Amino acid sequence: MKKRIILFFSFLVLHLSAFAQTKKINVYLLGTFHFNQVDTLTYDVNDEKHQESIKQLATKVVNLKPDKVFVERMPEWEYKNKMDSSYQEYRKGNLRKLRNEIWQVGARIAVALNHPHIFQCDHPGMYGVYYQKLVNYAKAHNEQDKLAKKNGLGMTIPLTTLMKSDSVRKSVDLLEYLRWLNSARVQQTSHAHYINVYPQIGNTNVFSNESDYFLGADLTIDWYRRNILIYSKILAQLDYKENAIFLIIGNDHISIIKQLFKDNPYFNVVETEKWLGRTKVKEKG
Repeated sequence: MKKRIILFFSFLVLHLSAFAQTKKINVYLLGTFHFNQVDTLTYDVNDEKHQESIKQLATKVVNLKPDKVFVERMPEWEYKNKMDSSYQEYRKGNLRKLRNEIWQVGARIAVALNHPHIFQCDHPGMYGVYYQKLVNYAKAHNEQDKLAKKNGLGMTIPLTTLMKSDSVRKSVDLLEYLRWLNSARVQQTSHAHYINVYPQIGNTNVFSNESDYFLGADLTIDWYRRNILIYSKILAQLDYKENAIFLIIGNDHISIIKQLFKDNPYFNVVETEKWLGRTKVKEKG
């Protein structure tokens, strides 16, 4: 009898361990534009109509009950940014007029969920450096059209360019604009130029390894590196007891980060359209 009891509890422990290992953390991703980098004379997120959209958005995310909220800031710069102390001030009711989406969305959600901290996960990249090298190369080799219009052989143009994202943003409410940004077509075309435009600019003669050899590919490599490190910083701040996590970050980051989480068996990426809603903006171009 004693042996049977021991065997039963051994089986139960193994069963529960297997269940714990297969339980996946839900991942909710939101791509965004940077609220504080638009002309506030024509588009101010503190305006009442935009605040209403932000409140609706926050309510949607709060209902998902993420255990941790991640934002696009570098944790290694905490000594300088003082994000944690600023978040504690925000919890007291201060800093509510700051326009950055970190505060307008991320902190608002974390406070509503009574989270003691907000989590940072950004990592620096060298996009500006590599892009300037491409600009210089394009000028020297008469390839400006490839870089500016992204319409060379085997290249695609982002929907945000074709439809003029600023115009779309001004034509709909903020919540609808975010639905559009997070639609599959917008994100797919936004990611595509990193893999079918930039790698085709620079010295692409495979037999000539000069200083400008596959110059554009270096930009794409750096972009992937940055996003893999962002993903890694998120993993480093998990204890794997979470039921769900939420990340708000610049929209171009989403495609790579989403794929990394999708391929990790410990996570379940919930498509943004399922909880945010489908965009009503009609595709043009």
